[in-house]
Amino acid sequence: KYGPKLSLTASYFYNQSTNENLSIFNTETFTSGGNNLFSNQTNNSTTQNYNHRFNMRLEYKLDSNNSIFIIPSVSVQGNNSTGVTSLNNFFGRTDPDSISNSLIRNGAERSGYNIRNNILYRHSFAKRGRSLSLGFNTNFTRNAGEVITDAAFRFYKDGISNDSARNQFGDNLTNGERYEGTITYTEPISLKSQLQFEYQPSIQYNKADNQTFLFDGAKYATFDPSFSNKFDNTVTTNRGGITYRYNKNRDENLAIGLNYQGTNLESQRIFPSVTSVKQSFSDFLPNAFWRKKLSATSNVRIFYRASVNFPSVNQLQDVVDVSNPLRVSVGNPLLKQSNTQFLGGRYSYTNSKTSKSFFANIFAQTARNFISNATFIASADSLIQNGDTLKRGSQLSKPVNVDGYRNIRSFFTYSMPIKAIKTTINVNAGISFSELPGLINNVATITNNIVYNSGVVLASNVSEFIDFNINYNFALNDAKNSLNSRLNNRFINHTAGATVNLLSKKGWFIQNDVTNQTFTGLSEGFNQSFWLWNAGIGKKFLKNNAGELKLTVFDLLKQNQSISRTISETGIEDRQSVVLQQYFMLTFTYNLKNFGTPKASRGGDEGEGYRRGM
Repeated sequence: KYGPKLSLTASYFYNQSTNENLSIFNTETFTSGGNNLFSNQTNNSTTQNYNHRFNMRLEYKLDSNNSIFIIPSVSVQGNNSTGVTSLNNFFGRTDPDSISNSLIRNGAERSGYNIRNNILYRHSFAKRGRSLSLGFNTNFTRNAGEVITDAAFRFYKDGISNDSARNQFGDNLTNGERYEGTITYTEPISLKSQLQFEYQPSIQYNKADNQTFLFDGAKYATFDPSFSNKFDNTVTTNRGGITYRYNKNRDENLAIGLNYQGTNLESQRIFPSVTSVKQSFSDFLPNAFWRKKLSATSNVRIFYRASVNFPSVNQLQDVVDVSNPLRVSVGNPLLKQSNTQFLGGRYSYTNSKTSKSFFANIFAQTARNFISNATFIASADSLIQNGDTLKRGSQLSKPVNVDGYRNIRSFFTYSMPIKAIKTTINVNAGISFSELPGLINNVATITNNIVYNSGVVLASNVSEFIDFNINYNFALNDAKNSLNSRLNNRFINHTAGATVNLLSKKGWFIQNDVTNQTFTGLSEGFNQSFWLWNAGIGKKFLKNNAGELKLTVFDLLKQNQSISRTISETGIEDRQSVVLQQYFMLTFTYNLKNFGTPKASRGGDEGEGYRRGM
């Protein structure tokens, strides 16, 4: 703080990293004929990243009723990467029919920045609970990239192979600007309730300029208009609404609001041909929140909100990208905004006397005009645009609006002590269900995925010198596709582990953490069972054991792996990535435990802030 009126906080963050990654993908893409497309892909890459982040918050109190807040932030990032990707496509698993393969070498240099600034003026009137806030926010982004792609492709048809190659340089630039204003007025209508009025206009500009040059044998000098495009996008939004808030002695809170949002979306392609699309949307967006304290140990919360999501500038570009002829993509300038409805509830029970607790959570979400992908898999060579041919087995993807998206998830946990062994047992369970709509070869498809989770944890603190933890978790994923019941898939993941910490009276300690991961039901080569064992030894010293020196070895058995499965509206993808295995780390930690005695809080401040709409 700088005097009684001015307070300033600021922070700076910098990091730099170099990552080497080897990833193996097995992908099964659904087709309407049931003869699915399979892909085996290997990526080997090296990436160097750096990030600078600066944040500041300035608060100036003009007087007891007027304050100004200025909150700027700046981030700068850079990325240099090189990589090699090999891909093999074939129809059918039992009797594979090879379609194509490719070998692509990439080198990229990317840089960008993000500059934000929020300015807020707040005035409190003489009448308690009446306030006025004026805000102005800006956001400027820039992302530039230079990418070199050297690719070789081979296509098979009737036992005959056909080769092609492409060596190109891409200069990609995307700029964005956003300006937003906010006016908020609160008016008390009783000691426990108030009305809040808000108006929020905004305008956002996005500009994308992609230029491609072909290699002529000496340099990248031949401009290729078929792979170049220039695109502008403007989103203008006017949002206003009213909210009723009720606060009953912190035992019950209620907020009900309704917003109206009018949006104009204008997309303009400047190159290679001039065209424009204008769309207007009008939406009423309700929201609600209710919290009730049922007793001294339990409460319930229910919240609901409606929102809209706009397509990105890349999704709106209708230029076909055939830089990888096996995975061709195109944007869609006719994309509409997606309307989302979200409902959630939470019940909490905590009894400090018995050390028992129970939490129940359930969330549901639906979307109208959900932005999904339409995928076309060519069964024969097909002409697409500018004389380009989509080869047999290659994919063309395009973002589209579809209905039918749903997501429901729940999570329950119960905890209680077992006094005989001085241990707390925690039992948890949950289930989630999702419906992902899409289009494959112009046929509507829905992928249903149900995930069942359950687990148990035994956590003990026998004394300050002995402590252990035993845990087990089970997860079952059951995916079903509407195209063909033969495409249904189920896989299971088991995780079991134990942790033991031993501390002597002289400050020496030993730590052991052992975990087993088992996967079943994945594609060939991905079903694994491995152990991860981390161990450490150290010594606490200095006054009050404030200092700690520890030597840790990670992955003592050298078995660590990274395996994951992704289920989308078009297929199933298994991924295995190289991870850092055994390594050693020496750490020193010093604990600061006393920062002085805080000032006693004034009673009622929280309630007053809530009534003022803070």
